[in-house]
Amino acid sequence: MSLKDVFQKPHWQHFLGLPGLGDLATPAILAADEFFDFIATHGIAAPGSSDFATWALNAGPDAADRRLLDLGHALATCLPGFEGQIAEARKFVKASIRSTALSSAKGKPADAPGAMHSPVRYEPWDPIAPPARPAPVPRRVSVQPWELPQDWQTALRRAATGMPRNGVAIAPSIVKRMREKLCQLAWSARKAGLEPDLSPEVTEQYLVDLRTRIEKRRDGLRWATLRASFEELHRFSRLIGAPGDTVTHLSRIYWDLHGRERFQLALKHFRILETGHTTDSVLDLAEQLLHTANTLENANKRHRMRNASCILGLYPIAPLRNASAYLVFGETLFWHGNQWIIDTYIQKTARHTPERFVMPLEPETGRFIDAVILGDRSILLLPELRRQVQEMQRPLFILANGKPAAKSYAPRIFKALTGNSFTTTRSMLHTDEAIHNGEAGVDSARAACHQKAGSRIVEKYQLEAVMRHAVEHSREASRKRRLALLAKTETSLFETAPPLG
Repeated sequence: MSLKDVFQKPHWQHFLGLPGLGDLATPAILAADEFFDFIATHGIAAPGSSDFATWALNAGPDAADRRLLDLGHALATCLPGFEGQIAEARKFVKASIRSTALSSAKGKPADAPGAMHSPVRYEPWDPIAPPARPAPVPRRVSVQPWELPQDWQTALRRAATGMPRNGVAIAPSIVKRMREKLCQLAWSARKAGLEPDLSPEVTEQYLVDLRTRIEKRRDGLRWATLRASFEELHRFSRLIGAPGDTVTHLSRIYWDLHGRERFQLALKHFRILETGHTTDSVLDLAEQLLHTANTLENANKRHRMRNASCILGLYPIAPLRNASAYLVFGETLFWHGNQWIIDTYIQKTARHTPERFVMPLEPETGRFIDAVILGDRSILLLPELRRQVQEMQRPLFILANGKPAAKSYAPRIFKALTGNSFTTTRSMLHTDEAIHNGEAGVDSARAACHQKAGSRIVEKYQLEAVMRHAVEHSREASRKRRLALLAKTETSLFETAPPLG
């Protein structure tokens, strides 16, 4: 294909006027063109290092590194800011080639197990089409997606492909959330006898309806929920190129709600304070469940108790997100070098750029996994059972009837037993490590939670940890004052009491 044909493609129209484009070598332009086709085909809105590596390896290992170098030259002109991802992708490609060579020679991976399994991929989807199965909960305060204005439907479908519009590119998981907020807004508009649009009258009506519903919930008004809703409306207004005053109006509402949210304790942190759980207390509960399981007479109850103890014993140490918590032997969970190793891709919801997460587990943690595998059988069978479950690629958790547990099983059991959502494992770990081990603890928690140094979320966790420590310190001081006052009162009563007899 000639460069003239390449530059006539739709995705190049955004870049034709950029300075330096004419100075790029032909291999760099062709590499960029192939990569743009790749992300459009897979619906990738925000490519990460794993996406770059996968694209490069599609042409074979020998050409992969050269392709990444050429692509890097092109993106430096067209889309600056991907230097870090491309550098990580080159490391991944080199490690993959080395691992493949060693696997052929030795019959097993040289690096961490599972190094070659592919990142999660998602097929393109239609955000307007009716679902394959009826929703478990019927819509009460929102319209169906196909009832939205036609131009909104068109914009959502285009956004779901990952192609940018008006300088806005959106991940498919965000498109789904955006669609739901638009359906709620359309419902509010129709209830008030208005046409669904982004006018101040309609958006203010939606704000009133949404706030009224949230205030009736168990936890009362949560500014984060309101902020998240208007964040999507503001994003959509920019996506469709709404008039400037409309975008400005939504921006003002969003930033007002964002400011209010900053002064309200996040719900998951509030729940931790409410239940009083720490990483240690959850691990203690795991120990109790494992001990109790061996005393039960009913085999099904023993099975469920071991599953529960493993959930509480494993995930506070390896705080995976909900979307990454479904572990499978031989795919994301491996027995290697006399220890269990988690090797998966950690991700938030359904993002397209999951990052690799590798965590060797200490024997104290791995024994919860061994207990699930072993069940009521002899400990002498454990090595063979470890081998079997990896060959079978069995999920970590199966039900008492032998069927695989649902992907929501671990988060659901964790919440049932602790009263906290599954994501609080990360909050607990940050809080406890920061309080007990200071800066070193923060570094450990950050590594376990797969977070980067200096990130905003890490700073937030540290602030929450300091606040919680202050609360605990205040409670302890109050307790000591009450004990001192009680002792003083008892002494006074003893001194003033009439003599006995």
